[in-house]
Amino acid sequence: MRISSAGKVSGNVYDLDTGEEYLLLRVESNTGSFSAVVKAECRTILQDIACKCFVKDQADRIKDEIKARYGDEPDFPFKKLPDYAVFRNPQNRKWYGLLMAVPLGKLTGDEKGRQEAAVLNLKLAEEKLPALLKKADFFPAYHMNKQNWLSVLLNNDLPDEEVLAMLDESRAFTERKK
Repeated sequence: MRISSAGKVSGNVYDLDTGEEYLLLRVESNTGSFSAVVKAECRTILQDIACKCFVKDQADRIKDEIKARYGDEPDFPFKKLPDYAVFRNPQNRKWYGLLMAVPLGKLTGDEKGRQEAAVLNLKLAEEKLPALLKKADFFPAYHMNKQNWLSVLLNNDLPDEEVLAMLDESRAFTERKK
């Protein structure tokens, strides 16, 4: 088995009787029925390993979905915090999301909580925040105006679709006229 830096999984197949590599796996022109079965099984096994062992974390999935839904790329405006990704509405450059890693204790108030946690700040209607803040994985906005902003912990406890629905609201909120 090999895993490239890009996350591509590949491998070799060996004959159990001889211990030698089954080279026909690599020969594209080989169309034998046994060889076809071995190639198909090998492909299935490698795909299964890739799917089960190399799952993107929730923050990366959300970032990918922002690109797919809206075509929006993050920008990184903070020199001291180069990994903080800001998502802006392209019509008016207003922020609708801030993706960052912060010490969990900054959200929970536990000074000993130094473990980094992925967080997405979203802008939502003020009346929605009290109910959300009563639930697990929702916190008053980290480093944002707490009137309309909320921090969502991206630890896979909330389904992606729930986070994305709030993200849709946040983006739409930035389109409202005052």
